[in-house]
Amino acid sequence: MSRFNQRLFARLDAAAEHTGMPALARHEIRRRHLRWVPIVALAIAIGGWAWGLARPDRAYLGYAAISVGFAIAVFLPIFGPIKPWGGGKLADEYDRQLRQRAFLYGFATVTFAAFGGIWLLLGLALIDNWSREALITQIAYFDYMLFVLYLAVPTLQASWATRPVEDD
Repeated sequence: MSRFNQRLFARLDAAAEHTGMPALARHEIRRRHLRWVPIVALAIAIGGWAWGLARPDRAYLGYAAISVGFAIAVFLPIFGPIKPWGGGKLADEYDRQLRQRAFLYGFATVTFAAFGGIWLLLGLALIDNWSREALITQIAYFDYMLFVLYLAVPTLQASWATRPVEDD
């Protein structure tokens, strides 16, 4: 192999390493404190759900906003501060306690939101005299928004409860 090919392959390897995908494949993910990204995902999703409740005839725009929040929230467990349940590097006692506390906050948030949201949906359906199809659509959108809560709240809680470690 010529020197040119060796340099080319070295540069291609460096470019691939710069994207972070090889580290992701090797389970060497650098955990980050994502403090504002979960808030953005939640704000977009809750705003989309509120839009769908306010305008049931144009609820598809709210569904699109919830989908954007969901697309952001899907990546939060991958890059957030919570280590995975069974992954490459073992979690110590502190990481397990952080994960447990974060998921308890997440489950409590989803539970209270589900309880309040169902009553809100039923009340609005009675007040606005929604059709059966409109109510089923709103319940499906609400369920989708609860998935965003489930994905974003644990990362949000863990990011704000701990301090980032300084890089060496």
